[in-house]
Amino acid sequence: MPLYDQHMHTQYSFDSEAQLRDYLAQTAGPVITTEHLEFANPDDGGRDDIPDYAAMRATQQKLSREFPNRLLLGIEAGYYAPAVNQLRAYLAAHPFDLTLLSFHHDGQHDFQDAYFQTIPLHAHVLTYYQRMLAGLQDFHDADVFAHFDYGLRIVDVTPAQLTAWAKPVLDQIFALIVQNGLAFEVNTKSMFKWHNAALYDLVIPWYQAAGGRLFTIGSDAHEKESYRNHFAEAVALLQDHHVDQIATYTQHQPTMVAI
Repeated sequence: MPLYDQHMHTQYSFDSEAQLRDYLAQTAGPVITTEHLEFANPDDGGRDDIPDYAAMRATQQKLSREFPNRLLLGIEAGYYAPAVNQLRAYLAAHPFDLTLLSFHHDGQHDFQDAYFQTIPLHAHVLTYYQRMLAGLQDFHDADVFAHFDYGLRIVDVTPAQLTAWAKPVLDQIFALIVQNGLAFEVNTKSMFKWHNAALYDLVIPWYQAAGGRLFTIGSDAHEKESYRNHFAEAVALLQDHHVDQIATYTQHQPTMVAI
């Protein structure tokens, strides 16, 4: 099984117009989409963004005739406490190969909203991870813990600040994801577009210290040009931390791939 991108979006996500065909044209390996499932999404006017599963399956089946044995179907489940029952119901009713678990918003603001640049940085960082910890205690029916730093993308947090302000909470988060069998995602969009590579370098050993051994790599692509962006650098980072394989998922079952 080759190494392939395990975090990407197409026209079936509210914030992407990418076509699945455009990703397929770039690789001879497997392709998986992880479309947004987001309830009360403040980044989309408070709407429930629910992927059209039937349409996704139809597209997958149509393209499978041209690109056989290569298409997998995933979902990026955005946790929001008031909608957790809706989240569980959708996931229970629709089979996927891979479920990413993300923490994108607080019901009023997406965590990439400029609003979070107006509040004290220490308070934002601590509150973000406390909210994430509470969410993981409530819901962890997923395969991969995606972009741990999503709420830090639009603010500047140094490794020293993250250690001082959030390490105890992050240690609890990593213990929970290990306990529940979730992989840790190395998100190359966070690392390079949002300049958080040093934060990944910092926390990978924290996850490993909690017993974490499962890793995935995802570009978080929303357009064809971002597919597999900076994968070589992500592999090098993992190898620096003595990681020699990552997990790839089919029907929620991991297959380990050497890197």
